[in-house]
Amino acid sequence: MLSIVILSCLALLIVGCAGSHPTIPIQETSIGSVFLEPVSDSSFQASHPIKLSETTVGDVLRGIHTKEKAGFLLLLGKAAKSTNLNDIRTFSEDEIAFLTPHVTAALAQANSTQRVGFRVHSTSYITSSAKAAQQRETTAGYLFADGLSLHIVLTQYRHYPGKRSTASQKEPRPLPDADGLRDREVTFLPEGAVRSDVYDRSSWIGKSEDRSLAIDYQLLARLLTPPPPPTPPPQSVPVVTAPPQAPPVVKQDTELQAFKEEMKALRKKVDEQEAELQRLKNPPLKKKPTP
Repeated sequence: MLSIVILSCLALLIVGCAGSHPTIPIQETSIGSVFLEPVSDSSFQASHPIKLSETTVGDVLRGIHTKEKAGFLLLLGKAAKSTNLNDIRTFSEDEIAFLTPHVTAALAQANSTQRVGFRVHSTSYITSSAKAAQQRETTAGYLFADGLSLHIVLTQYRHYPGKRSTASQKEPRPLPDADGLRDREVTFLPEGAVRSDVYDRSSWIGKSEDRSLAIDYQLLARLLTPPPPPTPPPQSVPVVTAPPQAPPVVKQDTELQAFKEEMKALRKKVDEQEAELQRLKNPPLKKKPTP
């Protein structure tokens, strides 16, 4: 009987090990961690592995914002000046500097059934004290590539165990906020890079559409590229016409003298022709011989 029980336990253990897909760590420090995790849903099909530049990944992380929802209680809180509805960036520059290279590396080695998970802790809460470490604010989520889109889902935002909701400071007993996102939605700037997410979030993305984004990273790069400076119109160069210059006096005198000499020669030739013509008309009389 004991052998049967042992064999059954071994069989269950083997099946459990065969069916389990542990996460693959990419980087893990006191600041946070980046890892690959499998997605069991058969409808999930990512465009992995994919090589994106660190600039592209950094621009995507930098564009993610969280904004408090403008619900009824939030509007009351805003009226009482007790609730901040400002739109703020999700990740600090230090967090982006940590996540960018490791997320880029994870996307380059992930397969089509894996997604990239991440977790970062607010630097102000990083400490060696075990009690203080429990109060570190954690922002977590995962992302994956599909075609020209990079999908991002937040699962936690600046959350620590026991943190209370700030939806209404007038509540005598604020309700626990399980993930820091109960009264927030995830947005992106610039909005022109956001694509409609056609995936069913009820399974492997999550039920709340307020926590997920699909970013066209090629369009984002074009939107963030400053336009070239306008080309100045070609300037027409004014044509300066030089005023007519009077011919030199010496040249005029030379030409006039040559003209006179030519006229004189022509006149002489005419006179000679008239004399010859006259001679022909009146030939000289022949003298009679003397007897």
